[in-house]
Amino acid sequence: MEAVISHPWNVTIQQAKEIQLSLSKRVLLKPFLKKVILLAAVDVSYTRWDKQGYAVLGIFSIRYDNSDGLIRIKEEVIYTRKDRVNFPYVPGYLSFREIPMLLPLFEKVDIKPDVLLVDGVGIAHPRRFGLAAHLGVLYDIPSIGCAKSRLVGMYEEPAAKKGSLSKLVFKGEEVGVVLRSKDNCKPLFVSPGNKYNVESAANLVLKCCSKYRLADPIRRVDAISKEIRKGDNRSSGGKQ
Repeated sequence: MEAVISHPWNVTIQQAKEIQLSLSKRVLLKPFLKKVILLAAVDVSYTRWDKQGYAVLGIFSIRYDNSDGLIRIKEEVIYTRKDRVNFPYVPGYLSFREIPMLLPLFEKVDIKPDVLLVDGVGIAHPRRFGLAAHLGVLYDIPSIGCAKSRLVGMYEEPAAKKGSLSKLVFKGEEVGVVLRSKDNCKPLFVSPGNKYNVESAANLVLKCCSKYRLADPIRRVDAISKEIRKGDNRSSGGKQ
């Protein structure tokens, strides 16, 4: 799977900002009407000050169970990679820290997935171009940001029951939803990245949350990336 757009990654903060503003014009927001059969999820793990990153890309197949209306998610293949992270940790510029870690993993994917789930934000971003939007535009693929915390926007706390949601609004625009993915649990901040709209993104993420707070594919790649990092730290006797 090859990117359709390329640009430099070894850039300054100002140059990164200019790239985000330029590429954000390519984001397409629309209802997603296709049935998702193949889904990808990505995560990169590190502590804030580490120079070592641990990237994971997972491919999952989706089966629809007509008896209860739920979906079944099957893990097909997992790709992992560890390498030096060069870009500093700066809120709003996560793409430039994580995507260089993920690019070699995408090259291993033969069949383009129907959608990409990202542990990060989509258009719920100061320049409407978070990690999920960036990856979606680079690969011309439908993408959704599913973040554990808010980057921008105002919202009202959704009700405590699973499936409850409220609008996430930034500068007068609805850029996502605050979704209760599990009863009495902290909500998720879901925003479309590319070729999705807010409603379609929220619907898919909720279907992917079986009994945990995180969507199952994201939960899986998140756990793998953290386990690889912890194992590496144990073998080296501490922080790298």
